[in-house]
Amino acid sequence: MKSKYSGGKHHLINFHTETEFKERWGITAADLGRVEGTTPDAIHMRAMNYGTPFQRRKKPTDYELKYGKTSGQLAFERGIHPVTVCYRERMFGSVDLPEGSKSRQDLRDISWASEPKWRRSMESTFFTLEWALQRLQELDGE
Repeated sequence: MKSKYSGGKHHLINFHTETEFKERWGITAADLGRVEGTTPDAIHMRAMNYGTPFQRRKKPTDYELKYGKTSGQLAFERGIHPVTVCYRERMFGSVDLPEGSKSRQDLRDISWASEPKWRRSMESTFFTLEWALQRLQELDGE
């Protein structure tokens, strides 16, 4: 192990953690962080907190439990805003409008999906190593 001087203290750096992570999970924390758009430290914290780096939240959202998709994914499919999905669920008990109802928002405007604030709403709680490796290949190909 090497020693690194930082802020008046010596920190020991373990250079083998990344290979141990790859052996256990099949992908390095740096690569998974690149795919997820986050830091390797955040990936290590996921593994520590949830027992796997392939889980984004502590538990699935209500929409994932009921529909199998996030509110962002439901909104994208219907061409509406995620806030509208939440409103419809609260008012009608379903994200689809009841028979005979008309909506002013059926204009298929999904411009919200490109905003960073809403992009996270389209990511499910759990994902697989295969998805991460496929996404990594796409990033390397660009």
